[in-house]
Amino acid sequence: MANVTTVDITTAAGSDKFPLNENDFLKAVETIAQQNVRAVPNTNRIEDAFYDYPVENGKVIEEAIIKMAEGQAFAPTADGAEPSFSPKDPTLYIKYFNNWKETQYKVTQRPKEINAIMARGETPESVAASILATLSEGEGYGDYSVMRKALEDEAVAMDCSTALFGGKVPASMKGAIYALRQMYNVCRSTNDKGGVPCKQGVPSGDIRIAVSEKALNLMDVTELANVFNLSKEDLFGKLVVLPYDDQYDGTKALVYDRKHFGRGTREFSYGMENLLAGHKYVNNYLNTDRAYFNNSLFKCFGLDLTKAMAAAEGALLTTKE
Repeated sequence: MANVTTVDITTAAGSDKFPLNENDFLKAVETIAQQNVRAVPNTNRIEDAFYDYPVENGKVIEEAIIKMAEGQAFAPTADGAEPSFSPKDPTLYIKYFNNWKETQYKVTQRPKEINAIMARGETPESVAASILATLSEGEGYGDYSVMRKALEDEAVAMDCSTALFGGKVPASMKGAIYALRQMYNVCRSTNDKGGVPCKQGVPSGDIRIAVSEKALNLMDVTELANVFNLSKEDLFGKLVVLPYDDQYDGTKALVYDRKHFGRGTREFSYGMENLLAGHKYVNNYLNTDRAYFNNSLFKCFGLDLTKAMAAAEGALLTTKE
């Protein structure tokens, strides 16, 4: 038992030291008048950004698209009867994905120790549920981290400054809204831009617009919705908003076909061991087996917003005197 005798409790920010006993295993304070034991919410906030492939059997994911038929001049046979019966087979473009990775999350419950730190009004079941929730929270954050890294990877998207705007980038956030609308139009229209192997148009329901929280805060959301001819509700149904943190500064935007980013799931299962009587604890597990990939069969456009964001921020903030 860790007996802490030094009293050092600040009135504003709290303290890391406490003049009571800490539980040996769960590090929460025992015998305290008011206590909250909470799980930390780290669920995946960009769930709709990827196209999901649930896999029940097998290991390989195959994705194929069929090239649309092309018109040609009609040529009757020499005797003027019927055109040729020679076949014209469709052209298929196929990709295979098999980069599975198994991950296991583990957390231990100790019933006796839970009872020792349990606050008034709580039950052992409620504290145990919070402990178990850390499995899905940890998995959700891991899932989110992989997905965001894929979305910010420069290699997955065609650079729009070259492909659509003649080497130019937005000079302001108003320019960024214009550029995003142009990217949306090109994504939706039937063409072979975006590095895809054949002409295709993306259904509007599959188009996603990925921007960071920081970039979105610098935009006029009403203007953004109006430019896209969408209600705010419909617009936010298409937006993939990437949270700002110390790992992501959010200067890149994407407009893409959701099928460009894939996530295959072969396993997502909970399990637990029986109570180990000799040690008085239960181990709980969350096992996942997933594959993440970007699929070049489908459109994806990227745009650098560094200059636009810097200009917008410069107009809003100035150096502290």
